[in-house]
Amino acid sequence: MLPGRRESWRADPRAGMLVLVAGVALAGFFAITAGLLLAPAFVELDVAVSAAIRGLTAPGLEPAARLVTHLGDFAVVATLTALTAAVLFARGRRVEAALVIVAVAGGALLGFGLKELFMRVRPALDVARIPLPETYSFPSGHALASVLYLGSLVFVAFLDIRRLGVAVPVVAGCTLVALAIALSRVYLGVHYLGDVIGAWFLAAGWLALVVLVAARWGAGQDAEEVRSRDGA
Repeated sequence: MLPGRRESWRADPRAGMLVLVAGVALAGFFAITAGLLLAPAFVELDVAVSAAIRGLTAPGLEPAARLVTHLGDFAVVATLTALTAAVLFARGRRVEAALVIVAVAGGALLGFGLKELFMRVRPALDVARIPLPETYSFPSGHALASVLYLGSLVFVAFLDIRRLGVAVPVVAGCTLVALAIALSRVYLGVHYLGDVIGAWFLAAGWLALVVLVAARWGAGQDAEEVRSRDGA
């Protein structure tokens, strides 16, 4: 059940909250973008902090980062997205299934288009611990896709979870996984920190807009079903 069902969408304050979240997140994305394109001092800071993250040392850190980073691979996220949507569709939750697909697939396409637009070069080959992807660096595709999928999962789960004691661990777990994937990209030398922060902002803004549209569509679907039952 999506937000907005069984109640007036225009009177639902959650619509305004989604608009606010989308606005703030997209403003953050544009601010990061402007800093990377127009402010050399910001770029220098981004490069320095990224180098500091790459310089972290701890037993087992590199193998763990190599393992975690694959969780954000296109094949993994695409498979999980398809499976999640299929389960939701089989349970009769067509709006939620469409939400997951549109959020992840649409956001990934948007991210790829922005990579081609901004054409930020990745870190130097000699600092990379894994092969450098052939695509551009900003925004990070792994960080973007993982937040979009895990964010969609959290949203759908919250429609079923009513107990705070269950909801908090779900949010915390998904947040930690998304954070680990993003930072692994920086640590492994294939992204700068600005790439993943920009991806987080973009993912939050896009996901809020998709949820907003899905909630409005879901509310309309419910109203149509009620009219059909009343007329029957």
